[in-house]
Amino acid sequence: MLTWVMGVREYGLHESSIVPLLRSLEYMHTASLIFDDLPTQDNASTRRGRSTLHHVHNSATAELTGLFLIQKAIGEQSSLNRFDAATVLRLIQYSAEKAEDMCMGQAMDLNSKGKALTLEQLNMICFYKTGIAFEAALVMPAILAQVKEPEMAALKKFAYHAGIAFQIKDDLLDFEGNHLILGKPAGQDVRNNNSTFVSILGDEGAKKAMWEHYCLATDALNEMPKPIPFLRHLLDYLVGRER
Repeated sequence: MLTWVMGVREYGLHESSIVPLLRSLEYMHTASLIFDDLPTQDNASTRRGRSTLHHVHNSATAELTGLFLIQKAIGEQSSLNRFDAATVLRLIQYSAEKAEDMCMGQAMDLNSKGKALTLEQLNMICFYKTGIAFEAALVMPAILAQVKEPEMAALKKFAYHAGIAFQIKDDLLDFEGNHLILGKPAGQDVRNNNSTFVSILGDEGAKKAMWEHYCLATDALNEMPKPIPFLRHLLDYLVGRER
């Protein structure tokens, strides 16, 4: 949805021309969730209110499905034939870099299990695990639209702070949320002895930090060449959601 709104509504790209990009992002995001839920990683039993893939089938099937979806994503990106080849190549290179960053973030996260992290370390892990996904959804249609570098920089700044605000809200929901609303078990971070924004800053401190990143993300939007109301509404949703 992020990519569709930015590509079609904001940059005027034809909807049919970016369908392969939309598919590729959904494939990559789903693959990342499949891997994240595995017993060797976060060992989650539910996702979006349903049993995780390795619970329905097994870990081997889940791993193969994740790899399959990543290859499908690359195939979709390479089929963006309504854009010039140099632009598509730039997009594929960017996509590969972001996938590498997400892997690094997940590795950092796994290595931090049971360890007391500093706020700076948690911010870094959070960006590489979550902020990168926001950035890709915003920047990839901008690459196809060939927007100028200052706007790219503002999008990346927005994604960084919106991603951290999103993760802080996630930590707050895990701390105080209802698993029936969340669609996944609450209190998972405490059970896994994970450092979170709540464990480092406390409940009120985490809320304060979330609003600070909200304000910094808003500042990034003010640096854009023209207002993008959708991103303002998105930011409000990220910090106000209940799941």
